[in-house]
Amino acid sequence: MSFDFSKTYPLLPLRDAVVFPMTTRRILIGRDISLRALDQAESAGTEIILVSQKNIEQEVLENPMLDLYSVGVAARIDSVTPFPNGCVKAVLEGVQIVDLRSIMMADGYMQVTVSERKNSIKLTDKSSRFAEVLAQFKAYSLKHNIADGMMDALFSMDSQVNTLYGIIPFLQISLGERQNLLECGSIDELANHIVALMQVMDENENVLVRVQQNVRQKMAQQQKEWFITEQIRQLQDELDGDSAGASEPDQLLKKIRAKKFSATILEKLEDEVDRMRMMQPTSPEYAVSRNYIDWFLNLPYGVYTDTVLNMKKVKSELDSKHFGLDKVKERIMEYVAVLKLTGTERRSPILCLVGPPGVGKTTLVESIANAMQRNFVRITLGGVRDEAEIRGHRRTYIGAMPGRFIHALRRAKCMNPIILLDEIDKMASDFRGDPASAMLEVLDPEQNHDFTDHFMEVGLDLSRVLFIATANTESEIPEALRDRLEIVRLPGYYPHEKLQIASKYLLPRICERTGVKLEEQVSFDEKMVTEVMRGWTREAGVRELERTLENVVRHRAKEIVMGKKFKPEITEKQLQEYLGAPRFLDSQLPEPGRPGVVTGLAWTSVGGEILPIECMLLSGKGQIIMTGKLGDVMKESAQIAVSLVRERLHRFGIDPAIVKKTDIHIHVPEGAVPKDGPSAGIALTLCLLSAFTKIPVPPDIAFTGEVSLTGACLAIGGLNEKALAALQAGVKTLRLPAQNKKDVDELPAPAKKGLKIFTHKHIDELVKILFKVPKVAEQTKDEKAAKVGELAEPPEAKKKADAKVADVDKTATKSAKAVKPAVKKPSKKPSKKA
Repeated sequence: MSFDFSKTYPLLPLRDAVVFPMTTRRILIGRDISLRALDQAESAGTEIILVSQKNIEQEVLENPMLDLYSVGVAARIDSVTPFPNGCVKAVLEGVQIVDLRSIMMADGYMQVTVSERKNSIKLTDKSSRFAEVLAQFKAYSLKHNIADGMMDALFSMDSQVNTLYGIIPFLQISLGERQNLLECGSIDELANHIVALMQVMDENENVLVRVQQNVRQKMAQQQKEWFITEQIRQLQDELDGDSAGASEPDQLLKKIRAKKFSATILEKLEDEVDRMRMMQPTSPEYAVSRNYIDWFLNLPYGVYTDTVLNMKKVKSELDSKHFGLDKVKERIMEYVAVLKLTGTERRSPILCLVGPPGVGKTTLVESIANAMQRNFVRITLGGVRDEAEIRGHRRTYIGAMPGRFIHALRRAKCMNPIILLDEIDKMASDFRGDPASAMLEVLDPEQNHDFTDHFMEVGLDLSRVLFIATANTESEIPEALRDRLEIVRLPGYYPHEKLQIASKYLLPRICERTGVKLEEQVSFDEKMVTEVMRGWTREAGVRELERTLENVVRHRAKEIVMGKKFKPEITEKQLQEYLGAPRFLDSQLPEPGRPGVVTGLAWTSVGGEILPIECMLLSGKGQIIMTGKLGDVMKESAQIAVSLVRERLHRFGIDPAIVKKTDIHIHVPEGAVPKDGPSAGIALTLCLLSAFTKIPVPPDIAFTGEVSLTGACLAIGGLNEKALAALQAGVKTLRLPAQNKKDVDELPAPAKKGLKIFTHKHIDELVKILFKVPKVAEQTKDEKAAKVGELAEPPEAKKKADAKVADVDKTATKSAKAVKPAVKKPSKKPSKKA
């Protein structure tokens, strides 16, 4: 049949089919453009062009040239059968393969012009692989149950092309593969493609068969194992009548019901066991559920130890391992006494022992636990920055675990242990959460009776746990936690206390560790221990002292093993031989008879120190120069001291105006050590007054105290450490503000015995005593009379006085502006608070 390629033909797009030439295909047509094209071809008696869509889901073809394949088939309409729903079934016979040239829309349907395909298969073509195609298809038909009649019809066709096109509809291939077969340019290419497709399908079917066989074998094996296991369990039940052969979920359920869990926890665990029954034991979810139940079973739920509240035993235990710390021990005794009277551990305060390292915070808590016979667990919070460390991980995460408090209860093996929250001031926060906020529920007595761990998912009672925290610095404790803690401060040990600790606790323990016999092979007298403390240690605790003494004992152990002859007593020469040159030097008092030098006192984190203050007057413009790395508070104290001295210079016959022509240089030695605090005010005032009057202040008199602008002496802190430092440096007299008189009674015995202590209310009392001005008392009376009669002065006199005060204030302001701030550099030494 000749085909006219100059005409325009209706186009029928096919969504899920490919029609081949010399084959007949039934097509269900429902789209409006397809129905119009079919009507036009049928009424005109012409062929219709059949082309497949690339996307079978596309309903409307916006760009037909791109949405349709470029190769189609010209077909003849054999019959059209309409359906009630508006669709029609058309029987179409493929005539010839054509290439699409152009597509246009007209009269509501697509019209197309086509061209003859150059490389097309002819009806008379024959392939060398035809017999292979038939053999391959015969094997394929056996696996897919193709009827014998269809096979006979295909194999009896007179044309190889008709046979090959007839095989294609029976192949389970995609629409794209069918289009590739339609576009084949020769019969050999068509045959090769069909053989390759059938081989791939055959291999896929073989893989599928092997997988199904493996699955069936594995299922049969599991069923066999289950059957045998069930038989064993039934036989075991018949033999002993108990549940020894019960399944794992049954065994877990028995253990759960044997524990004294609350109703909420019991219900939760029973649900988890029911979930386990529906899982395979080899599944990951089964292991997660098993781990979850194991955590509950390993918790000492309902187990409480009996608390022994014997006051004498608690005191004996504290005294046996700790020397001094009387106030801390007293607070612990009060705590135990309240527990004994109330008979309950609920809502008890949470103590927080705050002090520098090495003062015995952790060992104090251990002593409390030993005295009360309570299990002791330590939780280190230093560096914790993940909230999950406190509350645990949710079970949705891989490798989820409970928080540290659940771990602590498991280690304690009871629900009322003593838990030490060590280094509570070292917690941090970042993008993983704020662990300090998570600690609120743990430490709040109103909430911890129902503490919820994310992993456990149910509330646990922590109200009977005795929490005791430790910290190095109170200011570093998170503000929210500080409100729930009762701070107990451990200030550190005094030198005389360290001496007792070394002889009674440290040396026996060191000798026991090193195998050296105390007194027989090594011996320290008080002088040598004191030398070690002064020259090689500087700390509030005793850790460095213990390490240094152990260093000496180790050298003695080496001498014992090497067979050297020696005396047990350690000498000063041997100390320097073993430890090297002293790392620290004792504070020295200033030289006597030098005006403008006064001995002050300072507090540091490792104890007290003397603070020499020096002043030099230079010709200038009234500037105040301060050196020695002074802080802002100490600079303000110097400004107040300058004002107080200016106001009192006329008593010594010195014109106060000289201050405007004098540069005042104040220096505090050890410039690398930061110094700040208000308690150097008295010393600064007396230092300036000494420089202006040329009257020296004896260096063995030490001063500490804040001074106000009116001259009043104000109280300071750290008196114990300052007094001991003064005594050690050779100070004989200590002068304090009168407000510190209450603290004098609490000074250590060596300080009260070795120092003459005086208290003063006003700076003028010190001026009168130290500078011995005969007319000071009379001038003071005149000043008081002038203050009393100030209201009776005439307005003119009052204005002159106000102007004079304003002039003095203006000069002081200029002097303050002239002060150059000291450049701050980092220092490893402890800062001094004057």
